[in-house]
Amino acid sequence: MLLAVRVTLLRRLARVDLTRFGPKLAEALVTRSQQVKILRSVVSRRTAAADEAVALYRRLVQDRRGRHEVGLARALVAQGSIPDDRTIASALALGREAIGYVEDATDRDGLVVLATARLTVATQLCPDAPRDALPLAEQARETWLRCAPLDARERTALAQSLTVQGYCRAVLGEPAEALAVREEAVKLFRQFPFWIQAKYWPARLEAVTGLADSLATHRRWAEALTLTRDARGDLTFLSRIEPLRARPTLGELMFVIARCHLGLGEQDAAVAAAEEAVGHYRWLAEHDLVRYHSRLVVALRTLAGTLKALGLYEKAARAADEAEARESR
Repeated sequence: MLLAVRVTLLRRLARVDLTRFGPKLAEALVTRSQQVKILRSVVSRRTAAADEAVALYRRLVQDRRGRHEVGLARALVAQGSIPDDRTIASALALGREAIGYVEDATDRDGLVVLATARLTVATQLCPDAPRDALPLAEQARETWLRCAPLDARERTALAQSLTVQGYCRAVLGEPAEALAVREEAVKLFRQFPFWIQAKYWPARLEAVTGLADSLATHRRWAEALTLTRDARGDLTFLSRIEPLRARPTLGELMFVIARCHLGLGEQDAAVAAAEEAVGHYRWLAEHDLVRYHSRLVVALRTLAGTLKALGLYEKAARAADEAEARESR
């Protein structure tokens, strides 16, 4: 039965018997919120499904406490994970509320939701608060390991928790530790058959980008460039289909490529890659100013640093002036 048809039928049945059919309807709505592609034109459908699931589970929890908290936590995670116009603070509040419902869970269903919620909050925190995100990512990894054996989706989430750890450790000045966990994350993805790698494309590419960044930090320029070659093509293709999802990772990858070319003394290639990275962040800031304004400022300053390192002082000054002007707005 098509999911949309199932949701329609369960809505009618839940009006007659909420206790019996309400949980089934809520779970179908959570599934629907996760299945719709992440495109701006259909994000509202994902949001509506998740919002309805949370509202329904809140009614069920109020009527029968102790029976539906895991389901409510699952719905809250789905609601907070949708890339719509919800603020980061609001998404974090949903994730933390979900953790509160399942942090003492011992059964597998509860542990899976707990691991997912911890990973979700860590992912949202890591760009601006890596010190707070790191312990949550580590806890998510430990919780996933308690759930073994894992299916493909759960193994992907385990790898994502390592990717977040790697990012946090890199930002916090722990390059050796960052490299180790990023290598482990990419290794997990490489163990998947091709069709599963394709299914979890964005997460795999984010892990590869992180590993390339660590390799560049260790001055393994050529090895990092080799790793980025396929990832750049994949992200460029994906950015045409789902730009809000792919362009942040593509922008980050282009800065890694610029660093590698800079390390190898390839001036023109370094400038071109850094300018392309800024172009991606410009696009993101135009389409989601609240979320990407600060990242565009950082990108412009990174470009200025690259240009200055190459002796292109006039261009570097223009990029730095633009960064300062945008930051003061």
